[in-house]
Amino acid sequence: MIDLLEVKRRYEAVLAVEDSRDKILQNLFAQVESLQKALQNTLGDGKFQELKKYKTEYDDLRLDQAKLSFVSVLVDGDCMNFNDALIRQGYNGGRKAAMLLRKSVERHIRDIDPQASPNIQYRIRVYANVPGLMKTYREAHILRSNEALDPFIRGFNMENSLCDFIDAGNGKECSDVKIRSMFEQDILDVHCRRIVFCGSTDNGYARILGSHQGSNRISLVQGAPFAWEMEQLASEFQTTSFPEVFRSTKLPSRASSFSAFKTASANSSPSSSPTSLSTPSTPKRNYATIAKSNLQATSPTRTNRSKRSKISVITFDISPSYDTHIQFNSVQLNSKSQRVDPPPRASSKDNYERLRRSKYCSRYHILGECPLGDECGHRHGRRLGSRDVHDLWCVTRTCVCPNDIWCTDPKCICGHQCPWENQQGHCSGDCKFPESMHGVDKSVAVIL
Repeated sequence: MIDLLEVKRRYEAVLAVEDSRDKILQNLFAQVESLQKALQNTLGDGKFQELKKYKTEYDDLRLDQAKLSFVSVLVDGDCMNFNDALIRQGYNGGRKAAMLLRKSVERHIRDIDPQASPNIQYRIRVYANVPGLMKTYREAHILRSNEALDPFIRGFNMENSLCDFIDAGNGKECSDVKIRSMFEQDILDVHCRRIVFCGSTDNGYARILGSHQGSNRISLVQGAPFAWEMEQLASEFQTTSFPEVFRSTKLPSRASSFSAFKTASANSSPSSSPTSLSTPSTPKRNYATIAKSNLQATSPTRTNRSKRSKISVITFDISPSYDTHIQFNSVQLNSKSQRVDPPPRASSKDNYERLRRSKYCSRYHILGECPLGDECGHRHGRRLGSRDVHDLWCVTRTCVCPNDIWCTDPKCICGHQCPWENQQGHCSGDCKFPESMHGVDKSVAVIL
């Protein structure tokens, strides 16, 4: 049976709360009106109306800016390659690539910028040397010799009106020039809320990004590992990756390596051992020959990488004799035209650790040059001694070369083989070096 007295009591309690809330709201409104009148009396009626006008205009401007705000996604298609499966699907793969890239960027913006308008526009521009890129995809057997890249590009462009895949021209630097120009335009545009920069393997982009270190309007996307100079800048920006869109390794560029190897083979006698294209009877004094003569220790076998730190695998027993200036003027290749580097062996664990934690500019101290100059955020100053230079080079060898195992740049100081694998070429699954850089034949066949 319902207790009417209890129900009545509870109803009166609710009325009391409602009455209290109404009184609080009335007091707030009265206080606001009182403050507005006081402000109007202080400024005068004309000034007060002018202030209201300015506030209205400011609100309208903010609304207009929100309507026009956009995120600029800049992709260097020559070095930031779409996943093989997407390329092989042609037209449908192009549409899927554009959709996945847009969704990945949207997700990234939601995570780092929750205040961004839900209606913000996403402008995606991919620049590439299309004939050269198509040739590279064919050489990598991702496209058949009679297949073109055009269907993929057409599908990409038709997925969304703000997605553009653009042929930048048949030249090595064409994409770079276009992307630089768009970056400089977007960074000055007040409507551009963020630039999502996809060009992780090109050191040249460090020139334009260096002057914007710490900017909260730039995100770097990693596909293949960051190039050395880009890696130095990566900590200064928001970084992310879109593995469902971009390859985690660069497309192999094998043509130049095989051409060099064939030339070397033609100039060598059948009975000769490793042949140098420029080496007389006296071996040239360079980093490869120095390492071969001075670094004789062997790496210990690792059975469980999870129980040993990476640093413990690099040995520290090199000769106390150092060449003051390491010469980077030759490249060693094996019979498959894969690059062969001497194993990184530092002078001591303490010195290696010290240099690994330091902020020294590796290019400046190892190669004697830094293209960033005063804009470089790492330590230049007085050059390091030969011992420290060698150990710093051992540190840089733990960074994956973006040109993979086919790199023929004599001044490249990155790693071309996993420095942590055992003598059988085995390494744990979490290694950042790709599969192609494990189990490499270390027998030198050619010195370029």
